[in-house]
Amino acid sequence: MKQGLIIFFILCNIHFTSGQDEADILVKINDQIEMIDGYIEFETFFLDPEEFLDKMADHGAELNGYYEHERLKKITRKVGTRVADVVTTFYFWNDQLIHVNYKQRPYLETKNASGQRIMDYSSAFTKYESKYYFRNDEELEKKEMGQPLGGMEPEEEFIKYAYKMKALLDNKFYNRDTYEALQGKWLFLQNTDDCLIFEGTIRFNFYNGKFANRLKTRIEDKNILVCFFPMDDRIYRYKIDNLNDNMLTLTDLFSKEEFVYTKVKVE
Repeated sequence: MKQGLIIFFILCNIHFTSGQDEADILVKINDQIEMIDGYIEFETFFLDPEEFLDKMADHGAELNGYYEHERLKKITRKVGTRVADVVTTFYFWNDQLIHVNYKQRPYLETKNASGQRIMDYSSAFTKYESKYYFRNDEELEKKEMGQPLGGMEPEEEFIKYAYKMKALLDNKFYNRDTYEALQGKWLFLQNTDDCLIFEGTIRFNFYNGKFANRLKTRIEDKNILVCFFPMDDRIYRYKIDNLNDNMLTLTDLFSKEEFVYTKVKVE
């Protein structure tokens, strides 16, 4: 009997200590969130909708990354669906996800000149909100407020997505000078009916003056340009041999073929 009581008290103490530790961690995370929201000198980088969405949103989309001292601290994402804005904020501390705030914000209704009731896509209110707290990529706590919209399941899986978006933003941020130099239209010297256009991290290919395809891009090892189609396995790697205000020279790392382009000045 005495041994049983000892085991019981040990288990109770372990449970109490564990709960106390978790409460302390949540307090610390909230302090970190408050600190991040208090930063006033962020460097802000964004992804175009084509860079982070597989299909275009009904009413626009945006994704911004906020950097402080060369480290990503926060991502804000807004996707306009048919009936609501879905707004998600991701917080990072020492490159680890610590918190996600997810909101469903249905559009308000208004009347047009004919008296018909229509959606006002510029006005919305928060009907449902969920907050997630993480430590070492494991969920510590979840809080919910309100009721989700009918027909719109709230998102639940955030960890993998958060790090995917972080990787896209980090690639654009740390290679910002190279991406900036690539922006614009480049004519292929061997055939000036062919050209490339770089917009953000998207590469558009034109052959014989006609649009051919578009690829996503990323920079690896500072001078390797990787181009790929989002929905299949085709990947092309080029070494950037030369990149300045006027010339771009790429070498295909598979075929070793060299491609030289000249920049088109836009008036």
